[in-house]
Amino acid sequence: MLESTSATLLGDPTCAEPRYFCLIDGRFVVSTDIRQVLSAKHRSGSDVEVNPVAISHLLHDGFVPQPQTVYKDVFVISIGMSATVTRDGLAFHFDFPFLKEKSCRDGTPDPSTLLSVLATATGKACSKRPQQLLMLSSGLDSTSLALAAKAAGRDAVQCVTYAETDDFDEAVFAKTLCGRLGLRHETYWQDFGSDAMCDMLVDYAGKVPEPCGDPALTACVAPIYRYANADTVVLDGSGSDAYFWKPPRSLDLAKLRLGVNRLPAVSRLRQVFPMHLRYERLLSSPLELLLFAGPRLRHCDSRKFYSDSVDTQRLWLQELGQIRYPAEEVRSTIRSAYLGPGAHMLKTRNAAMAAEAAAQFPWADRSVANYCFHLPEDHRFDRRSKKGKMIVREMLRKFVDYDEAQIGKRVFKFNKRRFIDRQIDFCRDQVLNCTLWHRSVEPFFDRLADQFKSGRKTENALLGLLMVSLWHNHWVARLPSLLQQQDPHGVAA
Repeated sequence: MLESTSATLLGDPTCAEPRYFCLIDGRFVVSTDIRQVLSAKHRSGSDVEVNPVAISHLLHDGFVPQPQTVYKDVFVISIGMSATVTRDGLAFHFDFPFLKEKSCRDGTPDPSTLLSVLATATGKACSKRPQQLLMLSSGLDSTSLALAAKAAGRDAVQCVTYAETDDFDEAVFAKTLCGRLGLRHETYWQDFGSDAMCDMLVDYAGKVPEPCGDPALTACVAPIYRYANADTVVLDGSGSDAYFWKPPRSLDLAKLRLGVNRLPAVSRLRQVFPMHLRYERLLSSPLELLLFAGPRLRHCDSRKFYSDSVDTQRLWLQELGQIRYPAEEVRSTIRSAYLGPGAHMLKTRNAAMAAEAAAQFPWADRSVANYCFHLPEDHRFDRRSKKGKMIVREMLRKFVDYDEAQIGKRVFKFNKRRFIDRQIDFCRDQVLNCTLWHRSVEPFFDRLADQFKSGRKTENALLGLLMVSLWHNHWVARLPSLLQQQDPHGVAA
């Protein structure tokens, strides 16, 4: 933790590490560990309170966009964001570093060079702890990390593939790859009906200071709990989407240009239309349509049981009005700035923290980002096929004979509906025991559960309620005692 006299604080240019901070006596108190900032705030005599804006974002969007955190007056900045102390308090500025116009495009495209740069970054990440765990899907990014780990001489890395009953093919692909590279591989099978899963989530919630609404959270926490400990570095393939870019679909551009929620009359309509109504999502603001998949709670839903609920739709409309980037780059820009650090990477950071491990993202290493971003455009993306990461695909074809057509696109996923169906009683118990919510949350939850059982898509809403409730029940409830037990560096014991 450090105290800064500078009037301006810059976020990490590649989102490799978040920078948490608060202002104490007009000075930045900064750390990559939010627990240190909370402790410093407490020692200064200030209360550590829950931030209703962030809670509303978690319920409505599934993540908290920078610079907000779930604590009042505690902020986080990452890729593209800066904070400046002014006479009126804090001012935030967003300048995304990886717009196409900023690329020199004069790099020398060579798969061997990319592998060398990525291997150096992966080796550096592996050196943080004695043991290494790679969350390996069969996708481009994590497969590249397996190859890079081998090239870095890290033969002892443990590769783990998460699998459900209908996803065995991915585990087979990953195991075959590891066999060819000479790396260890395990398949982690998820048991949705196990009480141990619920015990794991309760234990997890009591160890992490920020809730994460990423729908695949449980699929990340479970294997890390199984294979990681305080001696482990957890390698994650996130971080490259920011600088490789991917040509937008026509649908994405249409969402941006035709978002009807710009109109005040439509915006007012949405304030009374609950999430479960068919086609309600068409009333979303353009940024919400670009960022989020699937229906979630709306302000008109959450205000029924959360008295401090904030209309985040208005915040997204304000954000839209401040964007000055080319239309075709807006989706990749905002997803990299908000959804990546606030959900995808936070998911792994939280899971590693709960296991006392360290999360590392080699693709977010500055040398890797710098090399890739300044390559000629046709080696970063292909407009015709609307594919990105062209040099990564070339590298994998060259060094591991990667069959892209057979493997297809692989993302880290989690069967939300199966989990909720098996653990609905656990979800209900946690939500009803959360003191953030008014008593009216009980009939509201039961309606959501009934809609879920009838086939309605309410799983995101149920998961959002569960994750916030778990955090509040098991972390916030013990926060006062944690803040009283501080080590000499200001971290809660």
